[in-house]
Amino acid sequence: MTETPLLHTRESKRSYGILWGAASLLLLGLPFLGRQRIAVSNERITITQGFWTKTRDDVEIFRIRDVVVTQSLYHRLVGIGDVVVKSVEGRVEETHVLKGVPDPVMV
Repeated sequence: MTETPLLHTRESKRSYGILWGAASLLLLGLPFLGRQRIAVSNERITITQGFWTKTRDDVEIFRIRDVVVTQSLYHRLVGIGDVVVKSVEGRVEETHVLKGVPDPVMV
């Protein structure tokens, strides 16, 4: 069975908030360059983040034990949220946070 992409997204600029956005413009937008990139397929979730040093984390779908969506008042107003994925790798439980995902309940 082939892997089918279901979603490709980046951490939304709106997740930083108004004050953080203004500060980042003063720093020439550098905080926005290292945002998360998220790819969801029928077999895995791939999380890539970083600017100077790239980190890629693959979470196999069959290892996922729990998914939690968190939204602050500001995030609900702009339609984004954080998706917390809890998975098990061997005997160790891992937590992965997908930040600033548009329409997090649908994801």
